Amino acid sequence: MTMYSLKAVLIAIFALSVSSATHAQIRFTNEEVVSLIGKCMAENAPDNWQTFIFKLEQGPPVAGKRPAPVVEHKVIVGAAGNPPQDLKPCRPDYAPKAVNTFRENQDEKAKRWTGIVVTIQRDASFSVTFNYQK
Repeated sequence: MTMYSLKAVLIAIFALSVSSATHAQIRFTNEEVVSLIGKCMAENAPDNWQTFIFKLEQGPPVAGKRPAPVVEHKVIVGAAGNPPQDLKPCRPDYAPKAVNTFRENQDEKAKRWTGIVVTIQRDASFSVTFNYQK
């Protein structure tokens, strides 16, 4: 699937989820969440991007409230060994909201993560790493 047709599919999925009266009931697969994050990051990425790296760190809840997360959007441009650069996503709140969707797909123990790293390669392969409080 080309990047353009993948974008069209992702836009359609997102549009349906937003417009649906029961959008709170729609569940996304991990692959769909990663694809939506990639789409958001690709909007402002240079044409020769190689890797997107999204990081979110959030402390554990205190008195039932979660502290504000620390978020990074990075891109590796050109050669794979180049250092990551800051990247402006489609919206600053989009990817953090999207990664919280992962919690919906996890059991009670697994959803206690305090940090996440989503790495997306140009060939559409990806990895998701969760960090847990020690």
